[in-house]
Amino acid sequence: MFELTDQIAIVTGGAKGIGKGIVKTLIQGGAKVVIADIDEAAGKQTA
Repeated sequence: MFELTDQIAIVTGGAKGIGKGIVKTLIQGGAKVVIADIDEAAGKQTA
């Protein structure tokens, strides 16, 4: 695995699908993640 503590990531399209998977992986690595998506409700659910 990799260590992303103290890193910040911005993921566009992070509410569903591949973007959501990327968000989960980054969080598991210790990163703080900002989700940007046109589907506000799905983005809030992912957060």
